[in-house]
Order: sequence, then structure tokens, then C-alpha cells
Amino acid sequence: MKKYIGLFLLVFCFVFAGQDFVCDGVMIGSENNSIPENQGRQFVVVDSFSPGFCDYSMGLAFDGRYIWNNYAWSPRIARIDPQTHQVVNIFYPTYGNRDMAFDGTYLWVSHWQTNSIYKYDTATFSLVASYDPPFAGHANGMAWDGAYLWVGEEGGRIYKMNTTGDTIRSIPFNAPYPSDPRGLGFAAGHLWVGHQGYGRIYEIDTISGAILNWYDAPGYVPGWNFQQGVDFGGGYLWTTTGGTYNRIYKIDIGLYNVEEDKKTTAAKTRLNIKPNPCRENTTISFNIEEQSIVTLSVLDVSGRTVGTIVENANLVPANYQYRLPDGLKNSGIYFVVAKINNSVQSIKLTKL
Repeated sequence: MKKYIGLFLLVFCFVFAGQDFVCDGVMIGSENNSIPENQGRQFVVVDSFSPGFCDYSMGLAFDGRYIWNNYAWSPRIARIDPQTHQVVNIFYPTYGNRDMAFDGTYLWVSHWQTNSIYKYDTATFSLVASYDPPFAGHANGMAWDGAYLWVGEEGGRIYKMNTTGDTIRSIPFNAPYPSDPRGLGFAAGHLWVGHQGYGRIYEIDTISGAILNWYDAPGYVPGWNFQQGVDFGGGYLWTTTGGTYNRIYKIDIGLYNVEEDKKTTAAKTRLNIKPNPCRENTTISFNIEEQSIVTLSVLDVSGRTVGTIVENANLVPANYQYRLPDGLKNSGIYFVVAKINNSVQSIKLTKL
């Protein structure tokens, strides 16, 4: 009898060891608590907090002021103040339980069960439109690059789409286990892709899908927490884990840090924008106290450079004034970033 019991246990362990427990496409547990040896880079976590309104955080989007966060098990979407960590509103749409992206006006949300993409008005949270992606698998991660949507499919491919639902092209997700690009963000011209069960966030090239860097996802605990939504906004990468230790993380990835740069370089550069907010144009002014190499750029809320005013100019000590680039016509939230030698300062600009 003992022999048969031992044989049963051996077969059980062989069949089920290392299996992930998944419900509605959401990983909720695993018997495999090991991942390949980490040779990636480390994030600098600036802040983290519990979303409060749900027990399994899923998608993220940043609209220039608020974090949008949704619930894994049913469409429940919260607007959260990232400074106070307080939930401002909770919406209960019919669809939208995976990742999200904000295009400057509308919130785009993927829904796992219908495989579709939904477009919402953020003022009334009414449904504006819906689109079916060009793939049979479930729609997961979403990002906005300033002109196009990027949508990750559970099988591992990532699609670039316009706002009417047409596919421009697609790239592979070249991770070692290339499936489930669960969260997507866009920053510095690259896609940032969160892998649910692998506990990593990959920085990838938008042309070839090649991995440029990878990072340990903050809060990832094998078998307990899983990497979900990713977005970029306000100078930071935002990620979330769903599971036992349900949290949202604010991460410095070295692009620019608005608050710290204001404290450390404001006295030296005195970067200023008047008027701000502005309708037509505005004056960007700063002074430098020693001969310096200066780059002055304008970034959108996704971190994409939308205009360069001065690039690697060798400037003598003086006061300087510039106008916005001629091509910057759209209203929205922008960041004017001054890099002076090795110091950086940035100021938020609101264009009406």
C-alpha cells in the first residue's frame, strides 16, 4: 500500500509541480517559486501605495494629473490622486478589466473576455467607441505613444493601431517566455512591457521588438504577487502588482524627476514659463551662471520628445528666452525640460 501511495505522490508532483493557477487570464497562484537568475537592472522606487478600492490591481493609465486603475475580476475603474493616494472617483463600466492608456482626451481600456478595445470619455465615463483588434487572442497591455495605440496580445505579439482601430504593424515580444505582455507603457521612444508571471518589466525597441533592458518588477513575489499594468507619466514609470500584496509603484527610470530637479537645480537655472497655462504661445526663460552645454526640449505626458528648442548648444553665462516650437499646436499637458551640463530641471506646461 505504501508503495502505491508513494507512486501516486511522485506522479502528482511530476504533473502539477510548476503549474500556474489562472482564473479568467489572471494568475492567482503558482507552485513554481523560481525564476531564471537575475541579470537585469534595478528600479528606484520613489513611492508605493495600496489602490484601496480593489483587492487585485490590474491596468494603469496616467492622464497628467490622476492615475487610472482597474480591477482584475470585473470592470471597476478608479481615478486616484497619486500625491495623496486617495480614490477620487470609482466608475463601473460594462467593459474594461485589463490594461489602459490615455491619449490626452480619452481613456482606452482592454477587456479580456470580449478581446476588444473600448474608448471612454473621462469626464462622463460614457462609452465613445469600441474596436476589435486583428488577433484572435485576448487583448492585454495598452500604451499611447503620442500618436498611436499599442496593444499586447496574450500570445506575445504587440500591435500598433490608429485610433479608428486599424493596424499599422506589429512586433514580437522577444522575452525568454514570450507571452502575456500584460502591461504596456511608452517612454523615451521605447515600449515598457510588464510580464505577468515572470516578474519582469522589459524595455523594448518599437521597430524590432529587441530587448534593450529588463528590470525586476517591484513587489513581485513568486506565487503571491504578479506584475500587471504599466504606464509612464509625470516623469515616472508607474506599475502595479495584483495579488496578496496589492500595490501601485512610482518608479524613477532616470529620464527626469520633476520634484527633485526643482529642488536641486532651480536656483542655478531659474527655468520659468510665462504665461502658464497658455493658449497661443509662451516665453520660456532661464539663466546660467557659467558656460554650459544646454539642451531645451518639450516632452508630452508619455515622455516622448515632441519638440527640441536648443540641442547641445554651448552657451555663455546670460539670461535666455525662447518660444515654443512652431509645430506644437495641440492642447494638453507638456513638460519643458532643460538639461544644463549634468543637471536637469523640468516644468509642467498646460497648453489650452
